[in-house]
Amino acid sequence: MKNNLDINKITAEVITDLAKSTAQTLYKKTLNYVTDIQKKEEVDFGYAYENYLKYAKTIHEKIKTLLYRHAAKDIYSFYECVGLTRNDEIIDTSDVNNVLEIGNKIIISGTGGIGKSVMMKHFFLNVLQNTNYVPILIELRGLNEYDEKSVDLIDYIYSTMEKLRFKLERKYFDYSLETGCYVILLDGFDEVKNEISNQVTSQIFNLSEKYPDNHYILSSRPLDEFVGWNQFEELYSNPLSKEQALSLIKKIEYDQNIKEKFYKELDEYLYDKYETFASNPLLLTIMLLTFESRVSIPDKLNDFFEQAFTTLFHTHDATKGGYKRDICSGLGYEDFKTVFAYFCFKSFFNSDYRFSENKVLEYIGIARQKRVVEVNFDSMDFLIDLTNSVCMLIHDGLEYRFSHRSFQEYFAALYTVQLDDEQQKKFLKLWLQDDDYRTTSFYLDMLYELETSRFVKNVIIPGIRELQELFEKNGKREEWLITYLYNDVCIREEPNGEKNVCYRLKTLIIMI
Repeated sequence: MKNNLDINKITAEVITDLAKSTAQTLYKKTLNYVTDIQKKEEVDFGYAYENYLKYAKTIHEKIKTLLYRHAAKDIYSFYECVGLTRNDEIIDTSDVNNVLEIGNKIIISGTGGIGKSVMMKHFFLNVLQNTNYVPILIELRGLNEYDEKSVDLIDYIYSTMEKLRFKLERKYFDYSLETGCYVILLDGFDEVKNEISNQVTSQIFNLSEKYPDNHYILSSRPLDEFVGWNQFEELYSNPLSKEQALSLIKKIEYDQNIKEKFYKELDEYLYDKYETFASNPLLLTIMLLTFESRVSIPDKLNDFFEQAFTTLFHTHDATKGGYKRDICSGLGYEDFKTVFAYFCFKSFFNSDYRFSENKVLEYIGIARQKRVVEVNFDSMDFLIDLTNSVCMLIHDGLEYRFSHRSFQEYFAALYTVQLDDEQQKKFLKLWLQDDDYRTTSFYLDMLYELETSRFVKNVIIPGIRELQELFEKNGKREEWLITYLYNDVCIREEPNGEKNVCYRLKTLIIMI
């Protein structure tokens, strides 16, 4: 796959030309609404778009990662353009036009760590470089600050652009949506809180139906509910090929000696032996981080994350071999892990993935009050450790976020196994039967791997017994069983004309 991308090609001249073109289109559209000629002349559309595009480019061309947690790096200094699968066809994503020509409503579905958010930033920059559209990149998790009644997607899009120096009256922005001049990138649908997800879904549908000439690309982990998104076509993010994995390792900044040794072994046998891990950008990075310790690579995902945490806690700065940071909180490995597991458990079940400093300190403070460990420690010192020493959190502007959500899910599961059987049964039953529950995380997979026998005893067996009792109470009718187990059953016609039966299971079935 091509990967000859150069952010420097997106020159100021390109942005200026695009802004002028958009301004002319919008100006013509505005003539239909505004009768005051003087008012029309006062609206400087071109300046608004040029200002926005120039500033937004500087924001989206860099990112902090597990390796680059202190200073954001140009994404093209390490990004590999993975393909997208459409039926049996592989779509080359190095040119966004290959995606846009498929249709106006696209879902990009991929597992955790595969690089969906970086791909969306790439699409933003590539739209600037290779099309005449205006790109807008929206992080849908920001809607979590709203309650169900106050969610307003268009208002959120507009306010996001305002923060990126877009200075144009709201009514003119609304007019512009009718021109079809935008590629609207909606990142992280799976990170939207459960209680507002239906409302957000409805507003995405309404937006794309009211303004059908724009392009809409949404990214998410795989979700059963996409079966019902009939107007959207779902594409699937591909893993890294061996060639791409090697290219990624060659690009990233790291201790040169370690990197060369890892590259050689990745080429000779590591990729082929551990393809599940080595084909995922996040997990490949963790493989590099743990390579120096020379321990064997585990087969199970939970062991993989445990090993990564152990390495980050005990060894070195991610880019400087042999440099060890002190643990400011003074906590030992097991105590630190216990406190962090509680932090992840509480934040995961509150659907919190990004935090203000006060929110992080609040969660840590709860762990201290609960005395999950006997050793006393300072909350701020623990926060410093999370960002500087063990790299679990990244400080990005005014926010903190997990270096990757998969760490949060693993440690949430790790804390769950510390609950006794009765606590675990009660907690998991309430959570799994919640109407707002969504199956987008690795949490249950991690929990199953950590303690398979307890998972069977506390989740699967009670679920089967409950289903059996209900089945008998309802006359053992197959019609009842189908209605009880499934939310939707439908026939879906694929782009190639093939028809498939699709279904969406109800939440409770997760328990069996």
